[in-house]
Amino acid sequence: MSRKRQNRVSRLSCLVLTCLVTASAWAGPPQPASDEEIKSLLAKAGNAEDYPGSSVLYVLDEADVYVQSSGLATTESCQIIKILTDAGIRSRSVLRHEFDPDTNRVAIRRVAIHRADGTIDEVPLTNVIGQPTTQSMIYWGGEQYLLSIPRLSVGDALEIRLSKIGFNIAYLDNSGASVLDPSGLQPPMPGHWYEVTEFQTGSPIMQKRYSVYMPSDMPVQYEVYNGSLKSSLWFDEDQHVYTFSDEDIPPIKSEPHMVARSDVVTKLVMATVGDWEAKSRWFYEVNEPQFDADEAIRAKVEEITAHLPNEEAKIHACLHWVADNIRYYGTSRGPCEGFTLHTGIETFHDKGGVCKDIAGMLVTMLRVLGHEVYPALTMAGSRVEEIPADQFNHTVTVIRNPDGTFRVLDPTWSPTSKELWSSREALQGLVYGTPEGQDLTLSPYFSPEENLLRVHSECTLDENGDLRSDMRMDMTGYPCTYLRRYANRDRPFDQRARFETNLNIAPNAQLVHLEHIDPHDYSQDGWLEMSITAPEYAAGHDGQYLFQFPLLKHPLKYMLLGDFNYNFSRDRRQFGLRMRASRLVDYKESITLPAGWQIDELPEDYSFDSDSASLDFSARQEGNTLVYHFRLAVKDHIIDPDTYPGFKTVMDKMNELADTWILCIEE
Repeated sequence: MSRKRQNRVSRLSCLVLTCLVTASAWAGPPQPASDEEIKSLLAKAGNAEDYPGSSVLYVLDEADVYVQSSGLATTESCQIIKILTDAGIRSRSVLRHEFDPDTNRVAIRRVAIHRADGTIDEVPLTNVIGQPTTQSMIYWGGEQYLLSIPRLSVGDALEIRLSKIGFNIAYLDNSGASVLDPSGLQPPMPGHWYEVTEFQTGSPIMQKRYSVYMPSDMPVQYEVYNGSLKSSLWFDEDQHVYTFSDEDIPPIKSEPHMVARSDVVTKLVMATVGDWEAKSRWFYEVNEPQFDADEAIRAKVEEITAHLPNEEAKIHACLHWVADNIRYYGTSRGPCEGFTLHTGIETFHDKGGVCKDIAGMLVTMLRVLGHEVYPALTMAGSRVEEIPADQFNHTVTVIRNPDGTFRVLDPTWSPTSKELWSSREALQGLVYGTPEGQDLTLSPYFSPEENLLRVHSECTLDENGDLRSDMRMDMTGYPCTYLRRYANRDRPFDQRARFETNLNIAPNAQLVHLEHIDPHDYSQDGWLEMSITAPEYAAGHDGQYLFQFPLLKHPLKYMLLGDFNYNFSRDRRQFGLRMRASRLVDYKESITLPAGWQIDELPEDYSFDSDSASLDFSARQEGNTLVYHFRLAVKDHIIDPDTYPGFKTVMDKMNELADTWILCIEE
């Protein structure tokens, strides 16, 4: 057992021991709230002035989960939602409940309005309407219940009770279906159950309880992240009852461009799966039959690789063929769609699939080449915790190298991209599906140099103050990917207009010349050359002129450095800032001035380095030419709150230099 695993088991054992109540003290399971208990809770609930900025208050949010030995579970839930404002009335005018009929069965048990005067109005469930949900790109037969709610008033409370049997999968993140008939439902891992429950939302919660009733012979691991909860464990001969609760939970106050909410809110992760190795083996076993190739696939692999000099080039060719030729759209093959990969033969024939099918297509093609390759699970955009519950929303491909290590490929990310793995998803949790089983691991880190934007610009200002700039941009990683995608998006005429709109040097800047890499040429990194003119760029008269550093306006900023437009005005952050990728921006620019123009004063050289970002700037005048060098590094795509001040210092200095005016005096 690894040291990390030993520490986790020890930590969980301590948690269980601190909340264990023996069978001799068994007082029965928690009971759902009655009408009288709800009335008592409502009497204690506050009003809008007690919860500024909130339109509703969750007076009660409770769930009882009854787990079967098969791994299926039935959930009885109750929510009491008090209306605080007119906006709350509008937000609760219709009850909408989406579900996947292949993975859940649901019944609406009760909908009632607890009026402010103490009366209770039952909402007739005969008015429930079932219909398909709006779907786009993934067509897996989702459905929804709709129920119109009679007119609410501020001070009223809405009671919603649901029963659900089945399971949720991260790919759909929905709830239930039409009747509580478990026939046809099969857990992803038969005999196992897992769940992730968040204890914080965008609205305040007065009281929340989550209870799980487990068969006594099904041990469960759990851990609470990003906070603490009251907990207890009761048991008798047949079951163990785990209860977690909290009170007076404030709403999550989001920050601009913050990390995923699940990374910061208090949450409970539970799983009967013993370890990630078991999850890895299961994912291998359930999908291993899907990667057989037919003659058409083998012929295509031969066609796109026969002329290539080595295996590395062949791997790249297969990845880019899959990325550029298998369109992203999902069609259902039945139950358990979310974790079962379509066969490579089906995907090749359909020329489409979701991430899991695209990854499976690459597995199939690389196996034709003789590589040891498998699918892998990951969570794009948020963290995977140590407890081996289903915390995944994305599937990728991994190759086992000759030395036993693995490399990660993501064909879903790679359309019109030279990247083999998304630079936006550095250090993400991964579980490879291998026959021997693998522990949770992290995806590769991307250094700033791997997401490089290097620009060399030669500018000339004439006596009228008109600017001409000839520049070349070279780029790798994230900037390279987005150049290719913008270049591939429009017809040539529209493309030129889009680039000119984003020049960003001056409102009247015009694009004189534009040339760039073929978006589908993956043999080289990205590059772009363009010439720009801006009439009267230098403003002034009577021998005095003002202008700014053209390149520090970040030409094509919205296309290549979109996250540099974020608002960094706040001095501190409570949550991490999610940039799009680590980055290295390296500018060198020369500005040739008219004869006789002398710079009055230049900004001082500047150098600053922190854990999250660094900046170096220097400028000088050489004869009638102004030369400067600007180099900025963002060291990670997640800026932690404790390192944010250093990052802000760098971004503030960047903006200060961009706004600096250079005064020239004509002698």
